[in-house]
Amino acid sequence: MIFGFWQDPDLRLSGLAQIGGRREVYVTESAISQRFTPACANMFLKVMQRLAEVALESEKVEIPLLKQFSAVIVEDSTSITFPAELTEIWRGCGEEGSTSSAAVKAFVRWNVLNGELHGPRLTNARLNDHKSPFGIEELPEYSLYIADLGFFAIDRLCHIAREKTEKRYFVTRFQAKTNLYNRRGHRIDLAGILPQQVGQVREVGVVLGKKNGLPVRLILVKVPEEVAEERQERIRLKAQKNGDIPSKEILALAHWTMVITNIPRKRASYAELLVLLRLRWQIERLFRLWKEDAKIDEWRTKKPYRILCEFYAKLCAMIIQQAFLQEGCWLDPLRSLVKAASALRRECNRIMIAFYEGNLEKTVQSILSTMRAGCRIERRAAFPSTAQLLLDGLDWQLELLLT
Repeated sequence: MIFGFWQDPDLRLSGLAQIGGRREVYVTESAISQRFTPACANMFLKVMQRLAEVALESEKVEIPLLKQFSAVIVEDSTSITFPAELTEIWRGCGEEGSTSSAAVKAFVRWNVLNGELHGPRLTNARLNDHKSPFGIEELPEYSLYIADLGFFAIDRLCHIAREKTEKRYFVTRFQAKTNLYNRRGHRIDLAGILPQQVGQVREVGVVLGKKNGLPVRLILVKVPEEVAEERQERIRLKAQKNGDIPSKEILALAHWTMVITNIPRKRASYAELLVLLRLRWQIERLFRLWKEDAKIDEWRTKKPYRILCEFYAKLCAMIIQQAFLQEGCWLDPLRSLVKAASALRRECNRIMIAFYEGNLEKTVQSILSTMRAGCRIERRAAFPSTAQLLLDGLDWQLELLLT
């Protein structure tokens, strides 16, 4: 199932039977269907969890801005909705029996310095992101942590920055309505320090929160009108999805990029911070790869435990796939995960056969070689990729960082 769905996410029972035949396992479609039981789903879950525990030590990509940190960890989560019959296993946010009453949330940490994947760790979908199953203490010393606003919490940031024995850094967007203070304890009016010209940058030293009092750098940049309008549309759509209406203040603040960090100026300028912040989108691309190409959130059945087995099997395949990406092409900053994943899908059944025939190492080395050719993104002159910005330094104009 793992290698079958890896090669073809839309595989039917007949296809699974054919895949089994390649390993001289002869079983009927009906026999396969009957084996999709709670015990089988639990077995696949345990296999996935075991795979997620495996850590690969790899070289770091040659990007000076990133290599000054011991690790550059990006964290995010994605949710998958299940049939209501699975509510007792994975609880969603909806009422019992509704279309969203059963759902799982997959949390992932990704070290973009060497490609190492941590997780996925699965939780009920109703768990808030800032209650992530990953602990702050799991972040390496002198690492950089990047996450979206769903993970924004002053206590979390204080824990990252103020660990007694270990120093860590973070970069995150600023959460509107969070209180800011100067070093004397006086509250700062955000509206009074916002730059008014497009492209204008203002950097201010502030204290985040009054109780904890965490000193941070606040970077404020006025973005072009078209960028603000795109952000406002995303804000409205997200609020509509949650049955809410965004406030005028939230919509107005879409005209500024607001970033906070505890990285000292000597380690990163404000422009470099904007580039680092763009790394949070890399994990979104990973989830898109899992959903659009591997179809971890799609299935051809209504049987709940067959759905669970297929979901876990596809996640197993994606963990193995990321290990190949890490070893095969991560040292190329201009790597294309989409092209590399496509190459792996064509070759993955060779791995399954190699387990059976005993020439696994030779097969793996052969597949890794295919990933080192033709799996790159093209350089773009008008809209440079994050990889280009990281490689080429800060030769790009500021407006390219504000989109």
